[in-house]
Parts: sequence; structure tokens; C-alpha cells
Amino acid sequence: MAAERQLFVLLQQPGFEPLATAAHLAITIGSCGGKVTLFVLFGALQTLCGKRSYADEPSAQRSQALGLPDPRHMLGEGRKAIGVRIVTTEPGLKLAGLEPDQVRPYVDEITGLSTIWKQAEGAQLLSL
Repeated sequence: MAAERQLFVLLQQPGFEPLATAAHLAITIGSCGGKVTLFVLFGALQTLCGKRSYADEPSAQRSQALGLPDPRHMLGEGRKAIGVRIVTTEPGLKLAGLEPDQVRPYVDEITGLSTIWKQAEGAQLLSL
């Protein structure tokens, strides 16, 4: 039996394109049976939590015109349907200017960096 494939994504850049890329990868790989964890920090965390808008970005406008789903919605559904995990750290959210209560609806875990390091063991790593 083949070992479970894992993808661990460090998502730190703000805006539509990094979030959409992470969402599409997470949904695709999760739907194919892979385990996906997104470690979200800085501007990406602000974007995920809706504190940084991307509505005026050309790529977001093209996506909407094509009828594609919003990446925030995709990740929310992916968390429920296929077990995509989204994690951050308390220092990470503080550096993003956010409070734990603002972040909890969008993440599965606020944890320590050492725990995240252990969770990434054996995974393919990607930074966006």
C-alpha cells in the first residue's frame, strides 16, 4: 500500500492570486486523496480572514467574470468536505494585526511553530 501523500503550503503573500493558487492546489490534491495543510501568515492571513480585500485585483475580477468560486469559499468547503487543514501561529496572527477571535473561523488550529514543524514531516513543501 502506498504511503499517504502530503502537501504542506506556507502561504504568506497577500492577495487573490496566492490564495487562489493555494485553494486550487488544496482542493485538487485533497480530492485525489492527498493530505493538505496550509500554514498561513502575514498578508495571506489578512486576505484569508477578509481583512485585506482583493475585489479590485484584475485576476479576481477575471475569476468572478468566469464564474469561478471565490478562493475563501473554496477553502471553507475544502475544510469541511475533504479535510484541508489551515493552521497559523499566535505570533503570526499578531504580526498580521489580527486577534485570535478574528482568525478562528478561518483556521483549524492556532498552534506553535514546533507543532507545525512536526506536522510538515515527510510532506512536499511549497511556499507561496
